[in-house]
Amino acid sequence: MNEIAVFTGSITIYWSAIVITLGMAAGFCLTLALYPMDHRHNTAVWVFFPIAVVLSVLLSRLIHWYSHIEQYESLLRALTDYSFGGYCVQGIILGVLLAALIVRLFRLTPTAGELLDAVAPGLCLTLALIRLSSLFNTTCRGRIVITDEAYQRLPWAVSWTDAAGNVEFRLATFFLEFLVLLVVCIILCVFFIRYRSEPLWDGWPNEGNVARMFAVLVGIVEIIADSTRYDSALMHFFLIKRLNPYASFISIAQVFSAVLILLVFIHYMRISVKTNGWSWYHILAIVLYVASLIGAGFFGEYRVQRTAQYVRCYLWQGSSLLVMALTVIGIYSTCVARDYGYEDDA
Repeated sequence: MNEIAVFTGSITIYWSAIVITLGMAAGFCLTLALYPMDHRHNTAVWVFFPIAVVLSVLLSRLIHWYSHIEQYESLLRALTDYSFGGYCVQGIILGVLLAALIVRLFRLTPTAGELLDAVAPGLCLTLALIRLSSLFNTTCRGRIVITDEAYQRLPWAVSWTDAAGNVEFRLATFFLEFLVLLVVCIILCVFFIRYRSEPLWDGWPNEGNVARMFAVLVGIVEIIADSTRYDSALMHFFLIKRLNPYASFISIAQVFSAVLILLVFIHYMRISVKTNGWSWYHILAIVLYVASLIGAGFFGEYRVQRTAQYVRCYLWQGSSLLVMALTVIGIYSTCVARDYGYEDDA
């Protein structure tokens, strides 16, 4: 149940809606502050934002309908009646990507990557506050029950009352994700200010690097956080879905995040190999990436779904994903022309 902030006449405003609105405003302001640092007009941001909001709402709703189709009468009802149901943040990321491409088609920004670099820290801040808004309804609870009284408080746990009136404390998944995303937002801001202008080898464009780091860091946070949720959006195969409406498979958020990280890894690997040639560190990077993927997928996700050893499994999963992130960042560093100030005496 949503906590009501304002109730007057026929108007009801919920605290979660206020926090989400503040999150969108904060993300917009941060984007607006970063984009002019490149000494260009910010019309692109003003055009981008409303398009991104509309597309994000539609796509996040569409993904939630696909995963929880039993909650809706029809697809049309899901896309037209927003008084019930939910959303998936992966739709927000897709909506932002499409909005940037549309703004590029209008020729309001030189490249979509340049705009996305400025958007990435603000989007991370918006996602953080969206997660914070869940404290004001019943969605900020993980499937892990906290029985130790020392941890039955924020930031570790939130209380939840079931239909029988029993109170239990569950992992505060979204609040913990809010805290981590704030840290990621700061990292992206630093990366934007200090490293975004670093040129890559052989004239490769350096636009989009901040957005790619957003995909890696936020993707890793989503993979771990979604694993702790009790209501993850799951992928379905419609043929099996017809036989069993509750048949489900792997998490949409985890697959979506893993694909984004893989695409970033392939992108920088391709640049590094083309400019530096195959070397031992490319082979090492591939081995580490595959090993981290296996570690996060099997020893982390697979086992945590089948055992109660949450601490051990999530430590293994988190360590594996940290290795994955460092591997991607390491390959990125081989693409940066750090001797760009050197002039050959030809």
